[in-house]
Amino acid sequence: MDRAPRWVRALLALDKVASRIDAVREGLRDEVLLAWIPLEDRAAITGALYGGQGTYLPGGHRFESGLFGWEKRALDAPAFPRTGRVLVGAAGAGRELVALLDRGYEVTAFDPCAPFVTHAREVARGRPATVLCGSYADLVLAAESGAGPLASIAQGPPFDAVILGWGSFSHVLPSSERLALLRSVRRLAPRAPVLLSFMLRPDSSAPPESKGRVRDALRRAFSAMGAPGVSESGDHFFPDSGFFSYLMPDEIPRVAWDAGYEVALFEDGPYPHALFVPLATR
Repeated sequence: MDRAPRWVRALLALDKVASRIDAVREGLRDEVLLAWIPLEDRAAITGALYGGQGTYLPGGHRFESGLFGWEKRALDAPAFPRTGRVLVGAAGAGRELVALLDRGYEVTAFDPCAPFVTHAREVARGRPATVLCGSYADLVLAAESGAGPLASIAQGPPFDAVILGWGSFSHVLPSSERLALLRSVRRLAPRAPVLLSFMLRPDSSAPPESKGRVRDALRRAFSAMGAPGVSESGDHFFPDSGFFSYLMPDEIPRVAWDAGYEVALFEDGPYPHALFVPLATR
């Protein structure tokens, strides 16, 4: 058979059109939400979407699975202290919190999702843990002015280690906000290593040409209209996980250096993560 049957070629052509329509739809969704939802409202929306997923609650599969293998290895790394006070951001319902308490740490945890905070307080009841309701923006506010719902973090003694909860660094966008977060962490815990995880941009994540054109056109139009939001090339909105950014691998050492850290550990899979340690000269 020299050529595929006509009906096969027609089906493939239809599939190609459907893929282009999906790309345009996704680009439209992303850019509308990124442009018209201000930075200060994004964490609440992302938290609300996560809060409706039972897998992250006690009894759910993800919660009960405990630490990932990469998390265990990172906690056992020489740069991570064996004891002391640990600050955990985007702590969810307490998956990392419980594991850290079991290892003997004293933990302060926070999350912007109120239902998650309620569950985390329950699983940590009677143990050396404090669980607060707040976002990464609230942590920056606490570091800069000692105010806001996380003010007590700035008023207490320094932490011995900091963990930015699973994948949460990719939920901080745009890139200037990621740098502000790390600088605030450095201010609040000047000698502490920082464990963070994120998603890297795979080669296949480059938008199709049609989606790229749509996004570029929408960004220009929304900017001219005075939209309050900001978007960068890796930024997206996913219906089940909210605002999210795929990071480029070279951003990790760059943002570490700019915030006063060096990279002690960096693994790009299966769950990309890094362990930052403070630069002694800063």
